[in-house]
Amino acid sequence: MNRLLIVLIFWLLGFIGGIIGYFILPFISNFFKSFIPNLLSTFFLEALLAGIIGSIISTVAILFWASRSAKEF
Repeated sequence: MNRLLIVLIFWLLGFIGGIIGYFILPFISNFFKSFIPNLLSTFFLEALLAGIIGSIISTVAILFWASRSAKEF
């Protein structure tokens, strides 16, 4: 595959994952606030969760791509 196409696909996956993460973030944030009430600020907790969601999406996408492209060689 063309490298530019691969970069665009990963960008699109991250963008869509960020939108989905933005919509589900309040539910996840409220869930964690019930366990850790005043330990972390709301802003920090939401930023932390968004980073975790983004890293999971990008890691899964790269692992999926690497496993598919390894069969070509």
